[in-house]
Amino acid sequence: MNDPLSPAQTVERLLLTGRIDSITSREIETLFRNAVMAGKRLIVADMTEVSYVSSAGLRVFLSVQKELKKAGGEVCFFGCASAVYSIFEISGFTKIFRFLASETDVTGLLASPPAETEIKEVPSDRAALRVLSRSVPAGSLALIGSEEKLPSASYGKEDVISVRAADARFAAGFAALGHTFEDYKGYFGEAIVIDGNIFVYPALRRSAVDFIVHTEGEMDTVYHFLHGFSFAGDFAHIVSFDPGDNLFTLDALVENAHAVSSSPVIGITAIFESKGLFGMRLKKIPLEEIRGPGEGDIFSGRNFPEWVDYSIEAEDIYNLVVITGISARQRDRITGDADRAIPREGRTHMHAVVFDKKPFNRMINNFPNELRRIVTGMEPQRVIHLMGRSNIGPGLMGIVEIGG
Repeated sequence: MNDPLSPAQTVERLLLTGRIDSITSREIETLFRNAVMAGKRLIVADMTEVSYVSSAGLRVFLSVQKELKKAGGEVCFFGCASAVYSIFEISGFTKIFRFLASETDVTGLLASPPAETEIKEVPSDRAALRVLSRSVPAGSLALIGSEEKLPSASYGKEDVISVRAADARFAAGFAALGHTFEDYKGYFGEAIVIDGNIFVYPALRRSAVDFIVHTEGEMDTVYHFLHGFSFAGDFAHIVSFDPGDNLFTLDALVENAHAVSSSPVIGITAIFESKGLFGMRLKKIPLEEIRGPGEGDIFSGRNFPEWVDYSIEAEDIYNLVVITGISARQRDRITGDADRAIPREGRTHMHAVVFDKKPFNRMINNFPNELRRIVTGMEPQRVIHLMGRSNIGPGLMGIVEIGG
């Protein structure tokens, strides 16, 4: 699949035959699931050779339809015999599915609509890239708190920086949710903010992601950070990427982002299918009142395994992932907040929230809407500081140009 984001390439035509019943339904379901996982969003089921459909078969169609609708797709049927169509009609499914009457109708689904904006292909030896660019004002970057006390785990109440959701469109750091310090001090963890919505993975032995999403109204919620950064601005570029069978890492994605944008510092937000993540997170909260006596640098050799959960093997394969963070074109040439927000040993600082294994809409024009749908409607599993060697599948990326 060379171009995963053109309408023609996201359509799959499946030829079904014989009976679709309790005996064959699992095979049919596997056929549909494979198409969905391959990025197909419009599936045309060719029923010209189907003689019968039982409730077991209808259940499979309905399940796939519900999943695809969430990603902006659907299942359509072509060539149903009158006896087969009557089964759908009696079950009320003719109100749920589209039925195509001719080959012309099928061909029409394969035709690409006229593009409202120009989408360019960008050369890359690791992935098929398509870019939608527009002229927008430069974005902004702000540092939140400081990492100076992190190695010594000596933060206190006085170090907490409270940020309104409306003032942190995209952010990453170490944060907590709650009203008073006494209430939330035991729940700080790796955090990511996407379009004003926050996900926090508390640094506890048995943890779960806490989150606040805003589907409507004012974003007056306050997020409490020990350290981090935020950036704001409109996407100057939206990029679709599909590595196919190539090995494609977060480092490679960032390299491609800098190939698309000439800005010295960029903010990146992306949706993709994981091919194996490598990440890290703190297992303890770096507050002075919690730290053990005489522990020293939490990142030192003997303390590191006690404080840090670090991926040894690739994790979360095929899960849906959303990331946000910043990157510098040349690490040694940045100053100010960007210099303090990006680690010395690299040029990128990225956090990720991992969701379940679900399909998503990879149409490039739909990126903002799909980002909002995923963030506000799906159940998060964990939040991590993402490492550059993480393996990435196909997805979409938005780039905010922050400047120098």
